[in-house]
Amino acid sequence: MDPRRWEEIQATFDELVELDAAGRLSRLAALGTTDPALRQAVQDLLAADAEADARLTAVEAAFRAPAAPAPDPFGLAGRTVSHFRVLEPLGAGGMGVVYSAEDTRLGRAVALKFLLPQYSLEDSAKTRFLHEARSAAALDHANLCTIHEVGESEDGRLFLAMALYPGETLKARLAREGPLPVGEALAIARQVGEGLRCAHAAGIVHRDLKPGNLMLVPNGTVKILDFGLAKARDQSLSASSARLGTVAYMAPEQIRGAAVDGRTDLWALGVMLYEMLTGRKPFGGEHEAAIAHAVLHDEPVRPSTLRPDVPAVVEELVLKLLEKDPTSRYAAAEPVLADLAPAAHLAEPRVRSAWTRRFLSGRAISGKRSRIVFGTAALVLGALSYAVIARMSGDVAGAAERTALAVLPFQNLSAEGPHAYFAGGLHDEILTQLSKVAALKVISRTSVMGYAGPNTPPLRQVAKELGVGSIVQGSVQVVGERLRVHVQLVDATTEAQLWAQHYDRTLDDAFAVQSDIAQQIVAAVGAALSGSEQVGLAAPPTANAEAYRFYLQGREYWTRPNSRRQDLEIAQQLYERALKLDPDFALARAALSEVHGRIYWLGYDRSQARAARQRQEADAALRLAPHLPQAHHAMGLTHYWGRRDFRRALEEFAIALKGLPNDAELWFSIGAVHRRLGNWEQVLAAFEKATELNPRYAHLFEDLGGNTYVFLHRYADAVRAYDRALSLAPDFQVAAVHKGWAYVQWQGQFDTLRAVLNRMPRDPDLGPLGMRAVQDVHLLYWERQADSLLQFLRAARIAFIGGEPSALYAAWAHQLRGDRRAARSAFDSARVLLDSMIRERPDEPGVHAARGLALAGLGWHDAALREASWLRQSVVFREDAFSRPGLAECRAKILGQAGEADAALDEIERLLAGPSWLSVHALRLDPLWDPIREHPRFQRLLQRRAPD
Repeated sequence: MDPRRWEEIQATFDELVELDAAGRLSRLAALGTTDPALRQAVQDLLAADAEADARLTAVEAAFRAPAAPAPDPFGLAGRTVSHFRVLEPLGAGGMGVVYSAEDTRLGRAVALKFLLPQYSLEDSAKTRFLHEARSAAALDHANLCTIHEVGESEDGRLFLAMALYPGETLKARLAREGPLPVGEALAIARQVGEGLRCAHAAGIVHRDLKPGNLMLVPNGTVKILDFGLAKARDQSLSASSARLGTVAYMAPEQIRGAAVDGRTDLWALGVMLYEMLTGRKPFGGEHEAAIAHAVLHDEPVRPSTLRPDVPAVVEELVLKLLEKDPTSRYAAAEPVLADLAPAAHLAEPRVRSAWTRRFLSGRAISGKRSRIVFGTAALVLGALSYAVIARMSGDVAGAAERTALAVLPFQNLSAEGPHAYFAGGLHDEILTQLSKVAALKVISRTSVMGYAGPNTPPLRQVAKELGVGSIVQGSVQVVGERLRVHVQLVDATTEAQLWAQHYDRTLDDAFAVQSDIAQQIVAAVGAALSGSEQVGLAAPPTANAEAYRFYLQGREYWTRPNSRRQDLEIAQQLYERALKLDPDFALARAALSEVHGRIYWLGYDRSQARAARQRQEADAALRLAPHLPQAHHAMGLTHYWGRRDFRRALEEFAIALKGLPNDAELWFSIGAVHRRLGNWEQVLAAFEKATELNPRYAHLFEDLGGNTYVFLHRYADAVRAYDRALSLAPDFQVAAVHKGWAYVQWQGQFDTLRAVLNRMPRDPDLGPLGMRAVQDVHLLYWERQADSLLQFLRAARIAFIGGEPSALYAAWAHQLRGDRRAARSAFDSARVLLDSMIRERPDEPGVHAARGLALAGLGWHDAALREASWLRQSVVFREDAFSRPGLAECRAKILGQAGEADAALDEIERLLAGPSWLSVHALRLDPLWDPIREHPRFQRLLQRRAPD
């Protein structure tokens, strides 16, 4: 078609978009056109009008129609069972009736599931019911229903208390809307797959997956409900239970009564995905016997026959899920998820007309349809917000430029011994050199180290996971005094080699080799170098080759994970040996300053001598090399860690950033300091930049991501960040504990935290969280299990709980039991210890906070209020926006226990209104608020809805 004619048609169509349906018909008649393209476009538009109006009418009718009450075979509505006030029945399933209820102990809405009357007296049914509770409660995942507890009513009926989720089941959605958009169907299938991956890893098979057991929560989350037919692997319930399930979604082996495993659930996922795509089940029949026969003997109609826009890759995935032979089916959820990822990309909705483009662009449409448009716009905005944090889900879409590159760990071909460090040291220095080039995006060391070893995934997969277009691979071998390095640069999309080089030099040429490699890579990907960047890549940091080798060896220990004290102290010794050979080695001075600072900040050595050495080395580095970016980074850390001078730290980091624009650790430092200053937008911007450069660094997602989001009361984002950290490092127990406490703050439920602690070894070191005992004590106290808490403290025989005397927790436990004399004795023991600590550490806010609580417990209110006043006047309270809310919360607790209820409530209201660790659920649960719990203002605060 003539382009000018197309522009005329487009302009006419744009004009029609602004009219209602009648106006469009009138305008089209007036035009008198017979142009088929325009007519087809208008037909699309009118069809969309009709569909929107019909759907709106159906929705409005559904809202107007009175809902039929669910059956209530137990007559429990309005009664109290245990500590649950039963409200109304929600529905009945194959074995039970579900009621909405209120947990009067914790003030939260729950769902209670009771056995149906015909099962209530059967021991086998009760056994299955109890097994459901144990199986489901053991699971902890965002896509699995949370089981709070199992109980028994006074008349002997067993029940489960479960989380109550808003939304509708997939069954209801399909009944109302029919087939779903391909992208939405795949998104639901992916979340189901994630939940199954968690359950199957725990050895649990659902066995009754169906649309009625999938809850679609308004925030986009899919929850798998009802593990009532769950079967732990290698555990048999009874022969009669072998064919429990819903026939239309049962796998062939399940219908035959054979053994089942995770592949049975994957069959059901295939049936549901088929139904979401086509609007019909793959195996039909008028009765269960006919359906079962079809499942066993018939092949399903290919989805594309029923719906031509189903992509071929999606169709093949569905058909593989529906293989009748379990050995031909997907073996586990993991490969299903792997195939769903590219399938979701292929299934993005196609824009078929200008009307669709206008609709997605957000232009308002008048009339009844505006309500639908606004609702859809909200979904689009929700999708966009998910795209912002896609990196937290591990999704990096689209092909990256060649200038975005990853340097994979170099293969060490040297024999174990004094030169084994060369591969790691050279690799780290090449990364540092490339990070100086502003035109590049360089993935940090932490993220690429996961690809070390012989089992590296295909390069295209690595590129997708890291969001890069180029990949560098290499090997290093030291033989005698010879250094042999082979390096190649590969285009990640085509896997074509862009550049390769073999170096055979002496050990003294180590810097020259890594410098040349960096320069060749920059040239091969087509990045432009500024004059200062060219100098930075070429200038050797020291003229002493042996000193540089000691520096490389120190870097190898510095970059080891977990920042163990032993590794840091070895790095310190190696840097010091380098400096003995070349005292003017500024880069080694900067590195040594960071080692001293890390040892001080992590609490391995909090002496003033250690802090002074951090500053001395940073000063020396800047004196020797005023423009060295690493020296400015080291000085910034001196201001941050050693002096808490956050603004000076940012000034130094800004200078360092000019020379190291792609250094993820530097961006992490910038975000952490902005957090101390309360600059929340800058914190999240630094987090986004750091995750771009270091997308597989678990600590980054846990700390700068998850902890910041909790502090901002963005709990859903926090959980996603913690989940991302745990997906990268499944044994990252600090992230798991933080996630557990996030659920306490967000939803007032302890299940996630309890599950984390139950899976944890007895005495792991949780770094900044201390030992596991700290978490056990806090959980027991918040659950008000006074006797268990006292027993735990006696058995543990530990003097301190997270920096507070264990006697303080013993005193609070005695208070819960009503034993005033024992509580007073314990408070006094804590006071004596805290008095001694204050003499040693007079400026430490945590000691003053604990002492104020101990004094308040003793009834020494004036002395306690003096500690509350000290906290408010402290430097940390005045100048550290990230620490201040924690101290303010301690102040409020001291004030409340010292009889100053209004002052305490003033502080609480300020904390709830801004970033803090406090939430409405924490107010409800923490016993330390008991002295003011009945105050009218406090009660009003409890009525607030917890943030999403």
